Amino acid sequence: MANAIDAAIWNEAIARSAVLVTKDRDFSLLRAAKRQGPIVLWVRVGNIDNRALIHQFLNAMPQIVEAVDRGEAVIEFVGS
Repeated sequence: MANAIDAAIWNEAIARSAVLVTKDRDFSLLRAAKRQGPIVLWVRVGNIDNRALIHQFLNAMPQIVEAVDRGEAVIEFVGS
C-alpha cells in the first residue's frame, strides 16, 4: 500500500483489525481525534539503517504488545 491514499490505508487497517504502523504524524492525529479506528503505532526514529531499526523495534516489542493489549489508540515508538 506504499502508494495508497491515507483513507485507503486507514480503512484497510480497520478491515484487517491491524495495527497501523507509520512514520506519518497525520495518522496519529487522526486516531487521537476519533473514538474508533485502528491502533496506530507511530514510529519516531531518525534516519537509521534497517538493521538498527529492527534491533530497536525488537527490544521494544514487549512494551508495544502490552500497549496494544491495553487498547491504547496511539502508541509512540521513539528509538533510543
